[in-house]
Amino acid sequence: MGFFGTFVLARSDRLLTDEDAALGFGYQHEHLYELGAGWQLLETRGDVDPQDFAAASERYVAGTGGGVLAAYVNDGDCIGVYGRTPDGWTTSFHLPVDEAPCSYRHRPQPAGRTREAVGADLEQWARAAGLTPVPEQIRAIAAYDYRSNSGWGYLLPLELLPALGLPEAAEPSPTLIDLEQPPWCSIVGSSGLAHQAFGRRTYRDSRDAPDGGYFGPEREWERAVIALEADIWAARHRPDADTTTLRERAERLLETCRNDDKAVIYRWRS
Repeated sequence: MGFFGTFVLARSDRLLTDEDAALGFGYQHEHLYELGAGWQLLETRGDVDPQDFAAASERYVAGTGGGVLAAYVNDGDCIGVYGRTPDGWTTSFHLPVDEAPCSYRHRPQPAGRTREAVGADLEQWARAAGLTPVPEQIRAIAAYDYRSNSGWGYLLPLELLPALGLPEAAEPSPTLIDLEQPPWCSIVGSSGLAHQAFGRRTYRDSRDAPDGGYFGPEREWERAVIALEADIWAARHRPDADTTTLRERAERLLETCRNDDKAVIYRWRS
């Protein structure tokens, strides 16, 4: 299965999963890598993907005062990168660098850049963030033949860390909720009830049907499961989260959904 999602690199006194300003990049916080000295790499996504990186980065810098570098991984095909420093300097580029404009809907759509320009921008971002980049490693990443390495899209943000002057990422931070287990696996993911509820909402909005069209008017459980999914993701990285109450909410919603013939309850996460 391919990977589609965002990696956010930033420095904060708080966990990035607790930074409201990081929600512009996505709320489905999967993995968090703590790199030391406040530096963190967050793997996240949202129901609307990819997010608008220009708006999200501006919001993050305004909310935290720190710089941010974000990369949207489009499976093994390409990556859209956007960086911003506290003084307002920005960069936007595409990897592989010799394949722009790209047909994928990056937001914003990066303009064509040379490998030298991409390397120079990564160095500038790193130095503005107080790091000591390794120019030869950055140049190697910009010039790498990505198509010869399956899975490069997911691995590249991790491989970029030492090139920027950061430690290599170890194991991600532990989480409180295992999303592969019930009842969580029936709520989250591309086959989860929350995704189905978002899909119904999009369907109704696109048709502007007073009666809701095929799915009918929005059900109470649809609104409830969208809120629950957000709370599940928010709780995963919080050691004091009330998982008992979350589990009870999930079980009640699953029981309700069993009585809706257009809701499909999967017992695995996809």
